[in-house]
Amino acid sequence: MKDYLFRKNLSVKQLAGDLNISTSYLYQLIRGERKPSIELAQRIEEITKGEVTLEMLLGIEGENALSNRHRPVIESQSQEYEKRFSSLENANEKIEESLESIEKRLAKIETNFFG
Repeated sequence: MKDYLFRKNLSVKQLAGDLNISTSYLYQLIRGERKPSIELAQRIEEITKGEVTLEMLLGIEGENALSNRHRPVIESQSQEYEKRFSSLENANEKIEESLESIEKRLAKIETNFFG
């Protein structure tokens, strides 16, 4: 939003007046201390003719904005889930081997017992 104000040679006071909000609130939005409501974000987008978008204002600008910010956490969790999945796969294989062994033993017992 700072860039928009600079490009249009607008003061914070002017834009705040156009938006019908206080200058201090607009300063907080510009500094990222607060997020606007969706309604206000839409008004800002309308007044700026799309130069400042709703996505920018709500912190979801750019295709990868969220994933870049959360990438370390996502990667860490992903690695942990991969380890767990691998462990479960190994356990599943052991269970399947045990079941096969039990089925073979039962088949032998049935053959020996029932002839």
